[in-house]
Amino acid sequence: MKSICGKLVALTLVALLLVIPTNVSAKERRGADLVVTRLDGSQVSGELIAVKRDSLLLLSYGRDESIGLATIKAVRIVKKSLAGKGALYGFLVGALFGAIAASGGVDEYTPGGSTVLFGGYFGGLGALGGLTLGIALGSDTTFRVAGEPETLVQRHLEKLRAHARVPRLP
Repeated sequence: MKSICGKLVALTLVALLLVIPTNVSAKERRGADLVVTRLDGSQVSGELIAVKRDSLLLLSYGRDESIGLATIKAVRIVKKSLAGKGALYGFLVGALFGAIAASGGVDEYTPGGSTVLFGGYFGGLGALGGLTLGIALGSDTTFRVAGEPETLVQRHLEKLRAHARVPRLP
């Protein structure tokens, strides 16, 4: 019984080390990455610095660019893919669950390899589930500006303001 508890504690500690955020340093806040499509079809991509009353301020290729709302067709928020993290966390949770499930019925006649087998099987299932969830959570968000009601556009801009480097201008 002691070895099972020791393994469970060790697996939990390893999982916690992987889950705890690594970049908890005092870095400058970064804005969201945007791709802004203008009415003429051209696109501007860059980091969102601020959302002004009538424009978006982007840092694009090392220079600031202000894009008026009247010239914007659509805005896409480019998110970082979470597929790898989701698959890793799903594998860890699934492997832990499989190992615990297999060790619950262990007696002196059951080979120890069944714990590894169950852990690998459930780990694979967890990895597939985590991969699917990571892909769904990491998908880009797009909203239209041209032709939309003013209240809807302002609601989108309020949500976008939370993702800016400078959320509230003085």
